[in-house]
Amino acid sequence: MELEGLTSVYTNVVTKSSLLSGEDFKNMHGNTKAALDYYVSINSDAYVATYFGNMDKMVAAMRAYKGLYKTLFLNRKDFADFTSQGLKGKELMEALKKAHREDFVMGRGSALPDCFCDFKL
Repeated sequence: MELEGLTSVYTNVVTKSSLLSGEDFKNMHGNTKAALDYYVSINSDAYVATYFGNMDKMVAAMRAYKGLYKTLFLNRKDFADFTSQGLKGKELMEALKKAHREDFVMGRGSALPDCFCDFKL
């Protein structure tokens, strides 16, 4: 349900399992999958961190170093709440923008580029 909500706003979402055939994906080991995640994440037009762990921190740092500022650390709780309430598309986008802005003002989030949520992938 959460991925469905995200893809209702951003229509060009790519996951590692969508890049490879089922057989190729099954044959990959953990480190190889992590390397694929990292490569795609640092080279994508936009990146939404789903969990702020070590991988997301490394990706965010490399994206900042490369000047790729469309990096968003999603408030997972708000996202889950909004999608469980049935928000999709523009409603979901507006609710997430507001929640993210409020988090940033309260010192809990990263800056949101003005154009990020309007960016069409």
